[in-house]
Amino acid sequence: MNKKQLFASLVGVLVSVSAFAETGAFAFKNTSAPKTKVLGVDGLGIGGANYLIGVLVKDPSTGNFTDVGLLKNGAAYVPAVPLTGANAGLFTGGVITVPFLNSGGTATVKVVAWDVTTGASYNAATTRGTSVAFDIVGLGSGAGSGGNVLPPDMSLVFPGLQLQVIPEPSTYALAALGLGGLLLFRRK
Repeated sequence: MNKKQLFASLVGVLVSVSAFAETGAFAFKNTSAPKTKVLGVDGLGIGGANYLIGVLVKDPSTGNFTDVGLLKNGAAYVPAVPLTGANAGLFTGGVITVPFLNSGGTATVKVVAWDVTTGASYNAATTRGTSVAFDIVGLGSGAGSGGNVLPPDMSLVFPGLQLQVIPEPSTYALAALGLGGLLLFRRK
């Protein structure tokens, strides 16, 4: 076998192996025990359409947390709306498929939540919160039918989070201006 044939065979094997690697998935929810809630500024569970809860997954190739490319129940990913009433602070966000992680692997994730009345996105909101990073071990490959491995339930390891009010940059500018004025007045 010459070098060209050997190289072509090796490339064929690598392409075949990568085609059979299944992407990892997990159940994005906190409705199973211990039911650790997402809390508002007041310390009570958040609920209803005024809030959104999202997930960011660490991409091992960049080291950054992202939601780009994630799928929710096989469609484009969108954040979850928390439940209401006695279940406020709980959410069921579907099965999240992570294209850059394999079934059986581990996902390092952060959960983010925000009040949409203070900003349409997490970064724009002035009332928001982020959980500490945590690992979901043994990613599944699907919904459990057709030989797929059931995705693990995030409820077991979710550490919870509480929203905080983030001052707008103009607040800092006004505070600095006030302090500058006091210092100037004191010198005279």
